[in-house]
Amino acid sequence: MMISLPRACALAAACAVVLTACGGSTGTDGSATPTSTVDVGKAAPATPLDAATVARAEKQGSVLLYTNADADQMAPLTKAFEAKYTGIKVRVLNMNDTQTFQRYATESATGVRTADVVMATDAVEVLKFVGKGDVLDYEDPNLRHLPAYARLAPGVVSMSEDPLVAVYNTALIPKEKQPKDLAGLAKLSKTLKGKIGTTDISNPHSFGAVSSYTTKRGDAGWKNIEALGPNTGVESGNGNLMQKLAQGQYQATYFVAGSVRALIEGEEAAKILNYTYLTDGTPLLPRAVAVTKKAKSPDAGKVFVNFLLSVEGQEAACEGGFTPYRDGVKCAYGLPAVEKVVGADNMMLGGYPKDIVKNKPAIVDRWKKAYGR
Repeated sequence: MMISLPRACALAAACAVVLTACGGSTGTDGSATPTSTVDVGKAAPATPLDAATVARAEKQGSVLLYTNADADQMAPLTKAFEAKYTGIKVRVLNMNDTQTFQRYATESATGVRTADVVMATDAVEVLKFVGKGDVLDYEDPNLRHLPAYARLAPGVVSMSEDPLVAVYNTALIPKEKQPKDLAGLAKLSKTLKGKIGTTDISNPHSFGAVSSYTTKRGDAGWKNIEALGPNTGVESGNGNLMQKLAQGQYQATYFVAGSVRALIEGEEAAKILNYTYLTDGTPLLPRAVAVTKKAKSPDAGKVFVNFLLSVEGQEAACEGGFTPYRDGVKCAYGLPAVEKVVGADNMMLGGYPKDIVKNKPAIVDRWKKAYGR
């Protein structure tokens, strides 16, 4: 069964971006059901920066951010920030994590203005960035109210904890037949050879998902990954993956960036697509944020990070499809929505896996062998 191409392409194009509004919450399988938003715990005290830092930031006047987040994801955040700090403008350059750190290295070496703040998902590249001394060792006042896992490295903190989900074409696999865990999907994949998709291990989301899942599940986790490998089509990014899913070339996909959730709950997309959190382990990838050592506007960068970590900033992040984690944030896509489906023990949450830099080559090699790459 194939969906008509014009309709599929319209949906697929939408699937490649994140809507700037999020409403509703997840049902018991993680699919769309329009209900009230989730209230995450009790509000922590506001922790703004001191007046002198804010005054210097306003004199600097702007923040240059390099990020892998989509422009539509960032729009609610930048709008809310600029409304609060009218004297500071945010300029966002969207690029993948590799481009972010390569560009920073080139610009800082030649004295050209570079990023004041970086926001990235690639744990290995972030830790290498820290190791090169490129991060300002800034400790935000919000940290005292955040969970320990939010501290990723000196000067580096998580601004969101974004899940990787499975997404199905409901026209091809009815909801009642959609596996709720990766083990079930691995079993089903034997009958879906070439009709199931994921992203390549070179994609930070894919590597983060595989490393988190296998770190938590060990050999049992690798058994599922290796069962999926021969039957799985591999795409470079989520845009291609979702396009082919909407068109019916794929019937199921896994380890998809959770930013698609807001879109899938839209009226049209929900007729064709359905997402679920994986009940045998949902990886939640920290999206790291840091002020850079070569920042031209370091105080403006600090004010921006401070806003991202505040309740107000986390609620704005929710509007862009990020997954906030701090207390007091009302968001349909917050951590309680994930925990409700998979349980606390199956939320793969906890910062960066131990020895992730050292272990990356072995993880990549084992994945490539499983997927015939």
